[in-house]
Amino acid sequence: MWLNIVQNGFEVPSKPGLVLTSFRRQNLLLEFASLKAACPEGIYVIITPGDPSLWAGVLFIKSGPYKPAVLRFQISFPPTYPDLPPLVTFTTDIFHPLLTPLTTYTYTTGASNNDTVSATDEERLPPGGFSLRHGFPHWFGRAQKSASSSRNTSGSHLGAGTQSLSPIHDETASSHSSRMPSPSHSSALLSNKLRQSSTYIDIPIVEVLQYLKSSFTEEAVLDSITLESAANTGAYHAWKTHRGDAVKQSRSLSPQSPTSESRRSSEDGSSRFSLDPKQGGPQLARTRRPGEWNWEGVWEERVRKGIQNSLSDPVLFGNSSGGDDLIRFLDIESDAIDGLRKDIEKRESFVSAV
Repeated sequence: MWLNIVQNGFEVPSKPGLVLTSFRRQNLLLEFASLKAACPEGIYVIITPGDPSLWAGVLFIKSGPYKPAVLRFQISFPPTYPDLPPLVTFTTDIFHPLLTPLTTYTYTTGASNNDTVSATDEERLPPGGFSLRHGFPHWFGRAQKSASSSRNTSGSHLGAGTQSLSPIHDETASSHSSRMPSPSHSSALLSNKLRQSSTYIDIPIVEVLQYLKSSFTEEAVLDSITLESAANTGAYHAWKTHRGDAVKQSRSLSPQSPTSESRRSSEDGSSRFSLDPKQGGPQLARTRRPGEWNWEGVWEERVRKGIQNSLSDPVLFGNSSGGDDLIRFLDIESDAIDGLRKDIEKRESFVSAV
């Protein structure tokens, strides 16, 4: 397998409302250039030609519980980054506490509990969204929420109106920028307020990438994730059970492991019926919360399938045309890879001699 980064021949569609000042544009270019010397091992990132606010990346997981998955992701930067966080979305589906599934919404950044999220709730991550709340809580603190603006995050963007400054997530990662107005004096005022707040910290993108990697490779990071910061509560409970923290409680609350069909029904929010021996008929039973289900074996099975899917030929190599992926993989033999490696080494030795 060979990594092929495509830099030319890709036409970037215009994004109304996503306008970067020359200073912010240059700042993102400098951030990207810094990765040549500081990018975490196993992460490859490329900037979208003509749009420095959108990056594409691939994470090769070489250790930890998600080894050896290969995950694709995108990073979208708001006009006021690093005052406001970037939006990180994964296009490879994987079962992870900080990652929303690609098919459903399970997390709202504005919720203080874990009840069902309304379909009209705007404060939610898009499918595939990666929650930065656990690693970078200052981006989601009370100071930001009290400011007179709104933002689109895991990652965040400025929005119109006088809503509280809480993360707002659109229904798709590609449509989140449509809500953003062109930068004006309001964004400058917001940046000043955030800088004046005690919670403001300038976070370089390399730290975000390092945290991104550690959340897949280090068990200690997964263990430290709280329920409030989890983007997928099911994956959170499944991981805790896998680690043995919730096995006893899970067995006491759910003595009989539910079938995959009944668990799926519970995830969809549907109710189950049970027979009441006193009444002799069906009775609507209380729907169990995710923490009350039996999660034994769920994490192992879901992660195993996710890893296998990430390594499958259709996901790795796609179709013959390569699609719109800026980072593509070529399926070639080991001998060809060895030949390419020798050619690169010869060129490097020649450059060093000169």
